[in-house]
Amino acid sequence: MAIYFRTLRENVVEAIRDKIINQELKPGERIVEMELAEEFKTSRGPVREALRQLEHEGLIEYTRNVGCTVKNPDLQESFEIYLIRVSYEILAVKYMGGRIPPETISNMEKVLEKMKALDESRYAQVYLYDNEFHGELVKMTKLKHLYRLWSELSYGNIVTGYNNVQDKKRVAERQYTVHKDIVDACRTGDAGEICKVVSEHYMRTITRLMKEQGVKEDEVPFSRDFLL
Repeated sequence: MAIYFRTLRENVVEAIRDKIINQELKPGERIVEMELAEEFKTSRGPVREALRQLEHEGLIEYTRNVGCTVKNPDLQESFEIYLIRVSYEILAVKYMGGRIPPETISNMEKVLEKMKALDESRYAQVYLYDNEFHGELVKMTKLKHLYRLWSELSYGNIVTGYNNVQDKKRVAERQYTVHKDIVDACRTGDAGEICKVVSEHYMRTITRLMKEQGVKEDEVPFSRDFLL
């Protein structure tokens, strides 16, 4: 069995990321390097390096005269993140000609089972399972640059899709159903059908975000139709 060793920076990255995922650090909250360094019993160097990586992942941002804060994207930025993610996933499906490897489907089914067991008390896991599931569609291509580009947005999905969710229980419960539709489409081997189901999945998320933020259809400064 392989044994993997992580650097101090990697440990700090994961610790801060977990705080954001579990909303111990909330959207818009200022992050103080010294406080984190004291909490993790380390110098400010590893914390500073970790924050740079988390900025790259889209979880935090630096603002002049303010400093480092947890990212809190607006609807326009949320739409952009989802648009790019779905474009990469559709590209992956078309690259494979709709022929989804059995191993990929099996891995997606394993994530489905974890989603099925979700409840409101473990709501933070929704983000991780969603990324794990969609990542399988891109990993199957074995195109390392495509997967790297997709991965750069994977954690941005955490602060984008769920920060303003009002009914966490409902979202947790429906994860299995909405993602099972994608697995069922993958079994057809029809690239067009798979792309359609994946696009509709993202479009429903955009629609939910608009509704929960009180944005009306005629107030949206961009077209939603080209996702479908």
